[in-house]
Amino acid sequence: MRRVGLIHSTRLVIEPVQRVMARQCPDIDFFHLLDEGILRKLTASGQITPEIIQWLAEMVLSAKRAGADMAVVSCSSLSPCVPAVQERVDIPVLRIDAPMMEHAVIHAKRIGLVMTNPTTKAPSKILFQEVSQKLGRDVTLVPRLCPHAFAKLNQGDIPGHDLEVIKTVEDLLAEVDVVMLAQISIARVKDSLPGAIQGRVFSSLDFIAPEINKLIG
Repeated sequence: MRRVGLIHSTRLVIEPVQRVMARQCPDIDFFHLLDEGILRKLTASGQITPEIIQWLAEMVLSAKRAGADMAVVSCSSLSPCVPAVQERVDIPVLRIDAPMMEHAVIHAKRIGLVMTNPTTKAPSKILFQEVSQKLGRDVTLVPRLCPHAFAKLNQGDIPGHDLEVIKTVEDLLAEVDVVMLAQISIARVKDSLPGAIQGRVFSSLDFIAPEINKLIG
């Protein structure tokens, strides 16, 4: 059985990722590596540093030692580290939001990005530019931050978090063709949106399992 190590910087994403992966990739053995310190360090630094790149590389190497055939980095804020990390390891390292962005860039011109963590904005813009240039698409990114939602989630106010994200998504859809949910921690709000607009809202969990199956399934 093929094994995939899922690399996390917050405990909030483990359960939704495991649920989707187990359902969509039943023939792959998933396991989780969590270190919340790396996201705290990134927040304090305000930018990707050589220390953070090495930190993430060590997490991927730990996954390899545990038998992983590939690693998936679930934290969008760490996406810019992945190319440098890939140079240091000999198993594939996948950014969880890359397949979602590729789909959005192919199918839309004006694309919204909803996030709850400010550290996500710059890395997501970098990845969006990489993807759009690779695909040769002239597209526009419209980022939108939910300023209080992340704190509410960490404090256990899940209804308050979800209501803020839902309102932001609905407002942004009036300005763009589609909306991407930047973090796994907000992916579940898609199910609470009106059915008429759900098809215009993308989560990385909608696209990551097929990509894993394609690479090592």
